[in-house]
Amino acid sequence: MRNNSVIIATKAAFLADALREKLRDAGLAVFVAGTESELSDKIRAAFPRFIFLEHCFHGHGTDDFVQRMMKHDGSLRVVVWAVSELKPYAAARFISAGAESYFSLRDTDSRIEAIVCRIAGGRRYCPSDVEAELVKEAYPVVGEMLTPRELDVVKLSAKGLSNQGIGGALGVSIHTVKFHKLNIYRKCGGNTPVDILRNGIARGIIKEDDF
Repeated sequence: MRNNSVIIATKAAFLADALREKLRDAGLAVFVAGTESELSDKIRAAFPRFIFLEHCFHGHGTDDFVQRMMKHDGSLRVVVWAVSELKPYAAARFISAGAESYFSLRDTDSRIEAIVCRIAGGRRYCPSDVEAELVKEAYPVVGEMLTPRELDVVKLSAKGLSNQGIGGALGVSIHTVKFHKLNIYRKCGGNTPVDILRNGIARGIIKEDDF
């Protein structure tokens, strides 16, 4: 089981200090990593629940870096944060890559404290304009559990049923099935039954004993 700890990944020590106390106030042990190799070492040593990753930690390829981290260990909870407010489409890329949450240090101190407490309590956070971008672009959103009806759709889809067949089995319209599938894609990632099962199980959204 992962420890109740967090690694702040940033090359700027003063930025780590800006987050450190807020994370400690949320009941998390805090470590800081200034390089990618140091981050890897501390992940292995501390086995943290969270990685709070500065948006430019890997330069322009931080979204790819997030994706590689999630593929390596889907149980990690990655939170991307920025010093300035990013454009919604830029922040949405991090969520699409596998980050659970995104926030900006441009928010007020009280807002940041509330956001950090929300994340530490197991709930994802994403500004409304970034959420709107995710919906518009049909990006996957990671970190939400499937509803019982969405899980029914996953099970029937895994058996090879078409949208029409799923709708018939559940007694709902084909449009309702498509709506459920969109939410499933956003939560699990991928666009095939195999992708959904693999990603969902790796991220804890789907349990193996559900099937």
